[in-house]
Amino acid sequence: MEKLSKLKSNFVLVLLFSIFYLLFSSPVFAAEITLSSDSKNINVGDQFEVGFFINTKDENINAMESTIMFSQDLLELKEIKNNNSIISFWSQLPQASGNKIHFSGVVPGGYAGRKGSVFSMIFQARAEGISVIKVNDIMALRNDGKGTPADTTISDLRLVVEGKAVVPKAPVKEKDIDQPEAFLPVISRDETIFAGKFFLVFATQDKGSGIDHYEVCEGKRECVETKSLYLLKNQNLDEEITVIAIDKSGNERMATITPQKQKSWYTNRLFLAIIGGVVLLAYIIRKVRAKL
Repeated sequence: MEKLSKLKSNFVLVLLFSIFYLLFSSPVFAAEITLSSDSKNINVGDQFEVGFFINTKDENINAMESTIMFSQDLLELKEIKNNNSIISFWSQLPQASGNKIHFSGVVPGGYAGRKGSVFSMIFQARAEGISVIKVNDIMALRNDGKGTPADTTISDLRLVVEGKAVVPKAPVKEKDIDQPEAFLPVISRDETIFAGKFFLVFATQDKGSGIDHYEVCEGKRECVETKSLYLLKNQNLDEEITVIAIDKSGNERMATITPQKQKSWYTNRLFLAIIGGVVLLAYIIRKVRAKL
């Protein structure tokens, strides 16, 4: 009887502990990282698209970095598309190196949603077999002003490639003739970036083929290919700056910033030429008068 009473007592304690745990413990929410494809039946030679998505749950995410891995024996990467990405500023555009695709970027103001598209990949099946496209080294930061890492869960993508080699089924694409969307570059300065020097921030999207790269032209200097953060060579801010966004089809969109300051008179070539001309003219007139 005493033993039974003790068992009942232990049961009550466990039950009470469970109730208190469920009532007062904080729920743990984790952002879901998913790789998915609409293609179900894949044959050798087929091309198909794989999307990289994030479901933030109750999080607000403003930065991401990750590496995706795939089997080159079974799959060939044909293209990476970021034209509908939630990421506006790419510190590194999605880029392949061997069997890895690495990227990192920022979402100004943060993103909270159920199916945010980060980018997508077009693969072509090379051989029969089972392939797994995996997400490695994922890092997502909360939009909390501190860059706190968010908890994440990952759903990799398992693919079965069947059938013998066939003529590749390349998706039919319409020619992209539209410019990237209009944008406004901004000159900024922050003590924690580029040692407090002036830099340029810019970003846009292209709904067709996607942004390929940017070019920045300062004054009469040669244009420089760059990403969405650019350290200005001319820290005096007295020259016109042009930023060119170029999509993967070669369409361009230009944005121009007028000089923030006026050049000093002694650096203005036209002004110096005029002064030189006046001095030369005065010298000639003086010589002519001396001969009269």
